[in-house]
Amino acid sequence: MGFLGAGSMEDDDSAKYAELDYSSPSYRVYYKNLVNEFDNNSIAAENKYEGKLIHVQGPVGSIDKDILDDPYIAIRGEYEFSGVQCMIREESLAEATTLGKGQQVVVGGVVGDTTLGIILRGCRLISR
Repeated sequence: MGFLGAGSMEDDDSAKYAELDYSSPSYRVYYKNLVNEFDNNSIAAENKYEGKLIHVQGPVGSIDKDILDDPYIAIRGEYEFSGVQCMIREESLAEATTLGKGQQVVVGGVVGDTTLGIILRGCRLISR
């Protein structure tokens, strides 16, 4: 799944994410299970997850910035291309800098547009 075009909607929606109760996600899911749901039936998975706050557990694949300079944490295995891209909220940026590749984490975010991969907006680090 490609992560180009992840967009910089984060700035526009930051107030919306500030009001979310990250302690009460709609779903808690392991990243591979989430990726498999989208691979098996993308329409059903979009109907289930899109626009909902979820927690995703898995290994950190990378910590980087997208083409628009927005920071993210990619949750995926070392040799996997498919995964979950978590667009980090400004207040979680300092925590993201302390993470390392392969470290197990749980992130919370709202499932956004899934056209170019599974992207969570307004992400916050829940646990490590």
